Amino acid sequence: MSVHIDRSFLLRVSPQLQKFTQRKQDLYNFRCPLCGDSQKNKTKCRGYVYRKKNDYFYMCHNCGASMSFYNFLDKVDSSLVKEYALERYKDGETGTHNYKKPKFEEFKTKPKFKTKINLQTIEELPDEHFAKVYCKNRQIPEQSLSRLYFAPDFKKFAEELKLESKKLVDNEQRLIIPFYDKNKNLVAFQGRALGESKMRYITLKIDANERKFFGMDTVDEDKPIYVVEGPIDSLFLDNAVATADSNLQSITEAFDKTKVTLVFDNEPRNKEIVKLMEKAIEDHFSIVIWPPMIEKKDINEMILDGFTKEELQDIIHKNTFVNLRAKMEFVNWKKV
Repeated sequence: MSVHIDRSFLLRVSPQLQKFTQRKQDLYNFRCPLCGDSQKNKTKCRGYVYRKKNDYFYMCHNCGASMSFYNFLDKVDSSLVKEYALERYKDGETGTHNYKKPKFEEFKTKPKFKTKINLQTIEELPDEHFAKVYCKNRQIPEQSLSRLYFAPDFKKFAEELKLESKKLVDNEQRLIIPFYDKNKNLVAFQGRALGESKMRYITLKIDANERKFFGMDTVDEDKPIYVVEGPIDSLFLDNAVATADSNLQSITEAFDKTKVTLVFDNEPRNKEIVKLMEKAIEDHFSIVIWPPMIEKKDINEMILDGFTKEELQDIIHKNTFVNLRAKMEFVNWKKV
């Protein structure tokens, strides 16, 4: 019954979805309405609604968005959400008189994964080890080296976790960046090449339907949360998490937007970044607009350029804007 309701509401909202088509039973494809999909090729459709057990989910292979059908519908046509919720959950605790917005976690069984990674942390390596030297050359804080690992054979490490990918090659050494959920369950990890490689980053998800956010196991929800793209960048800021892609707004799957400040990379000529920032401002997010004095692209580059962590925190604090002021600063910042 629940699948029938999901399908019914998807078809109702389908006129708003560009190039909407049904690929096969319970698999639908269209241009992603969240990121606008590919700007280079208007025929590409990377947004998918698919079925898992008795529920529909949404995933975009362009911006990385991944969410329940409820959350997707809320973003595409919020006017339908209450009707959908009342229909979908009318037999549960969300009756017409005590309606409350269901959370993604309420109708998804959260898997439990082994959190132990059987590798040496960067902190445990000898000071002269090339992986530790690499991290120190990037000025990664000493206290963060225990959160990163060294894999002498990335493919073997992935296979031990029962994961496969055509991107994996034998005997490739990589820096391991683990992604945990709030309960400290390992849900994904990223392997950063430490030598010449066609793939600088390889990200493998233990559960394809679990959203990957770096720092969920250390973030304090009672304090302001800073959201950046790169996991390594997040290590230089207080109470920061990383989305591992440029769609920083996806963090609302974990936190209310009133708790977060979005810190996009400083790329005023990058059309994708500019578009995502513009949308974030329209959606009333607190957002950092980098001042002209900042010339480097991301947090790590700024650190390597000579800024201290304290200086960057101060710059971020003084250049965080919302609504009209954000629009004014954004117009002056962008170069496209």
